[in-house]
Amino acid sequence: MKIEVKNFKGLEETKGQLCAFLAESRVSEEHAFNCKLVVSELVGNVLRHSDGTAFVEWRLNGAFVELVICSSTRYIPPKVSRLSDVYAESGRGLYLVDAVCEERIEVEGGVLVRVRIKD
Repeated sequence: MKIEVKNFKGLEETKGQLCAFLAESRVSEEHAFNCKLVVSELVGNVLRHSDGTAFVEWRLNGAFVELVICSSTRYIPPKVSRLSDVYAESGRGLYLVDAVCEERIEVEGGVLVRVRIKD
């Protein structure tokens, strides 16, 4: 299912749907938190830094939750997250995303992230 997110209210609703899916799939609260963090940061960046709408998809794939975040306008986060210092605002969200994800790769129109859910 692809969900369209046009504003921050829609982002909160989308996170609620994601949480329901993860709970039904028996994903732990810790891993569900990581998934919510990823969606919050990446969709929030699309809403803040592009003139478009975000689209979010998720699925279970083995030991991972795969999250795909796309934009109606071209918005791809930098390939490498850099945080100049602990108090820096710019880049902090992407740094956190990369800290909780197994991988983040560019796909057509957006990014796919894989959050490990099983050890």
